[in-house]
Amino acid sequence: MPVGFLTMSTATAPELLALHDDPQGLSDYVEGVIARVEGVSLLGLFFDIGAEKAYALVEGLDDYLDVKAVSRILGAEGFLKMVRAAQAAEAIERERDYRGSSS
Repeated sequence: MPVGFLTMSTATAPELLALHDDPQGLSDYVEGVIARVEGVSLLGLFFDIGAEKAYALVEGLDDYLDVKAVSRILGAEGFLKMVRAAQAAEAIERERDYRGSSS
């Protein structure tokens, strides 16, 4: 299952503004939003030490419509999607299939 870092400002989204100086409250809020999306889980919430940003590491957020909906709620500024080593190996196998035979 893919994982991703959802990048959000901790100082702009109206829902998050009240939690600006409450890291645990923000983590609980983000976890609540993520929990409402079927099959998606929050693996952790991380705070940038030099900027008003937080990064939610999520697993299973792979439906584009869900990404858009969650991003709007959390005021996300970006979503970096990653795969694990086994999935990268599978992608390499698919690449070989997609290239076809060279004649």
